[in-house]
Amino acid sequence: MIALLLAALYTNTERVTGVLARPGVLWAATAGGIEQYELPGGARTRLFTTADGLDSNEVLRVWHEGALQARTPRSACTLTAGDVFRCTPAGPLPPPAPAVAVLHRGARETARLIQDGQQIIATDGAGLWLDGRRITPEGQVCANHVEALAGFRGALWVGTFDAGVCIRESGRFRAIAAPFRMVNDLRATPQGLWVAAAEGLYLTTDGRTFRRQAQVRERGVNRIAVSRRWLFVTTPSVLYAIRRDKPSVFRRWTQPAGSTALQAVAVSGRNVWLASEDAGVIRMRHGRFQIFDRASGLPSSWAVDVAAGPDGGVWVATLRDGAFRLGADGRLRQPAADARAWGLRLYLDGSSVLFGTQHGIEGWSAPLPDPRVHGFLRTREGLWVATEGGLALLDAGQP
Repeated sequence: MIALLLAALYTNTERVTGVLARPGVLWAATAGGIEQYELPGGARTRLFTTADGLDSNEVLRVWHEGALQARTPRSACTLTAGDVFRCTPAGPLPPPAPAVAVLHRGARETARLIQDGQQIIATDGAGLWLDGRRITPEGQVCANHVEALAGFRGALWVGTFDAGVCIRESGRFRAIAAPFRMVNDLRATPQGLWVAAAEGLYLTTDGRTFRRQAQVRERGVNRIAVSRRWLFVTTPSVLYAIRRDKPSVFRRWTQPAGSTALQAVAVSGRNVWLASEDAGVIRMRHGRFQIFDRASGLPSSWAVDVAAGPDGGVWVATLRDGAFRLGADGRLRQPAADARAWGLRLYLDGSSVLFGTQHGIEGWSAPLPDPRVHGFLRTREGLWVATEGGLALLDAGQP
């Protein structure tokens, strides 16, 4: 097991679920951890996250009972000496009672109280307000569920599950106005940044304007891969090949090898590999498709991601049977290190292949904001890891 240090952890705290005020201090339970503010000024002095012992950054409520207490979806947590939380398993909380939603600054109000004459309002999406002034810090990552990462025009680009994209500049994140919200993949090329989104395939050349690519008729674009001349794009039932230097030239294959549940695509040598949920791994060679699945001797027919392997082969991530490597002929070359791992994403990191799963990074011990890992990107700062509970920057050294 390789142990890595957490260099930084980034979450979004604009979704506030509850607050607790005591003389001189205010705590807020948020979807990005527990915030601590000083009163009466309202400056944030601390953010408690999974790096501080919480078992989840999604905190449902806070209260004080001898010490600060917090509730996450799975645990009850207590702040101990040394500012570290200790969590123990707890049953699910009852659903909240139905109530008419009151809006504040365009978001649902979740709490309102008065502390020493100051009015405190918490919202689900617009942050925390003190006497009419927002005190939730600006410059946060745009959402906690991060799906994709890319480097483009000298900045880190972050694609999220439900809040579009944002970029990191000078240590702060800035949301980018875009005609899509649900991002599945990002790929930077000399032609620009390509975005695979639930709303379609988009391209930006300047980082400000996005053009939907009419070649891809369907919405629900899920993954992107590139070769020297071509951009390969998948939707659940269609594979596209678009000329990078001349986008008006493209090819379209409907239900390749009969699949209607395509996931990812990768280019390895002269082979194009597809991950599918209903036909295992599909190899395209010279325009012909061949299936490799459980019937042909593989551990699973449910593939969720692929990454280029040596000599035209491929790494394959499966839903719940780990990740393994196939040769260019589709035969098993390297079995799964953990045949019970539930897979999400593969990433070529130099000579290594990182396997993001629903329970962390295979073979690594890293303090992540959430165990469900959806993306990676190595930059000069270190290794960025996208999870469903925020964004982590791990120690810059290669494992």
